[in-house]
Amino acid sequence: MLLFISQITLPNWDAVLTKDRKKAVVRILAFGLPKLRSMGDIVADWNVSLGSGFFIDSTGTIITNSHVIREAKVIAILLSDARTGNFRELMESLYFAELLYDDPDNDIAILKVIGENFKYLKFSDRKYLRQGEPVAALGFPGTSYHDNKLKVVFGFIASDKDDNPILLNMSVNPGNSGGPLIDGKGEVIGVVFAKEGEGREGLAYAIPIPVVKKVLRNIELRNITKGHYAGTDMYEAYEELGRGLMKALIFEDYEAAVDHAQKAIELDPDYAEGHFFYGFLAYKYKAYEIANREYKTAYKLKPSLFDDNYNKETVEKLLNPDSTEEEGEEETVSEASSGSTSTSTDTSSTSTISVSIDVPPRRSKNPFKRITSWQVGIYFLRGNPDDLINGQNNLPSEDRFELFLTLHTDLWNTSFYLVKNAGWGFGVGAPFAYVLLFNGGYELLRFEGIFNRRNLRFTLGPQLLREDGHYPLSLRTSLAYRYSNTPWTLWVAIDRMKFQEIGRALSSKNKEERHIHSVLSLGLGLWF
Repeated sequence: MLLFISQITLPNWDAVLTKDRKKAVVRILAFGLPKLRSMGDIVADWNVSLGSGFFIDSTGTIITNSHVIREAKVIAILLSDARTGNFRELMESLYFAELLYDDPDNDIAILKVIGENFKYLKFSDRKYLRQGEPVAALGFPGTSYHDNKLKVVFGFIASDKDDNPILLNMSVNPGNSGGPLIDGKGEVIGVVFAKEGEGREGLAYAIPIPVVKKVLRNIELRNITKGHYAGTDMYEAYEELGRGLMKALIFEDYEAAVDHAQKAIELDPDYAEGHFFYGFLAYKYKAYEIANREYKTAYKLKPSLFDDNYNKETVEKLLNPDSTEEEGEEETVSEASSGSTSTSTDTSSTSTISVSIDVPPRRSKNPFKRITSWQVGIYFLRGNPDDLINGQNNLPSEDRFELFLTLHTDLWNTSFYLVKNAGWGFGVGAPFAYVLLFNGGYELLRFEGIFNRRNLRFTLGPQLLREDGHYPLSLRTSLAYRYSNTPWTLWVAIDRMKFQEIGRALSSKNKEERHIHSVLSLGLGLWF
């Protein structure tokens, strides 16, 4: 026995477990569709699988277990140095991964995040492992959403040199799934995926690196280099929804989560899963009318989403809220982790939070809950472009500014407008157009079509003007740009381009007659 111990040379783990190697390991939070079932009331459950993974290159390719992301619709990636108690650090270390390739037979999944210069781990080139060899498993064991500290477990290889899977003499726990198993050189020799069941603690299993390399070769042969949605509106919608889910899960900020979900479906109106999650988050925020509307939309877009989440009774309750006269709400919250108890169990962690909700009343008692977004601002620079270039402004003083306020509500998906320039304007609109009537001033009527894309809002349409008893028809257009995810918005508008002058300019060869008199407006506002 003493002779055996003397032959084991433990690595200098302080030198092996460098800061860069630790940064290569990530935590994975995989959001499946919330489990909604009927037991008298509608019960809404978070469906989140917790696991680990690691970068294998600097461009964002991640290895994890297939069972970690098996039911995932949104996959959040947290870098190992993120502090979940610090909002800013968490958001800066948060990424959202697309599934590149899933191999359930070998329990390996390949993910991809958008970014660069990630720290990564190298694979070992060894063909065989030594029985009794010291190893370390890196990962994020535990079921707490707030514990984002990387853990290291040390042990020894218990299996023979080329066994598949690798048997380990070490204790791993839920959350370790997908984490790297490294040798004394700091190279990856396996991927942790399971532990022994009850009664046989202290033993774990890992997938050998030759198997992982075989999966990666399949990706190379199929020329899979990026996700289906990278760089598209669909990916932006996916990322927007993910940020909302993380804010709800970690910080219980359901108001912000609902806003993110709304932006996600604005980016991709056909995003069925986005509507489904939006409905779930709205229920949590007690915005019941929005929740029912979004579930209906998700059901229309993709009925199959409901197959594993609802029985027939629940679908009828959810999509027909008027069928009950009960009002009120009762919530019960409980946490648990799921996992099989057989010879071996996987080491992912699936957490469930159960919330029991009575079918809500159709109308909200607070009318302000109907307001889903709003814009307010001022056009502070208004005048004829030629005059402004020459440092003059011939507009009357009461016409040199324009204040505006827009409220978007869930009441028939309607918007309400208030404008003050030389007169007062009031109006209503739908998502695609709006109409304004003015009391006094130079303008009588304004009608514009609306086009939204990402952080841009473009409008175009006719104006009816007042000019000394005449009512010429003119053209107006505007463009709003909201900077990043901030509410600050730049507004530019050009109006009073009379159709008569436009027609003359298009048909005339005289340079002077081609001039179209217009008013240019530059504004600044907030868009929530």
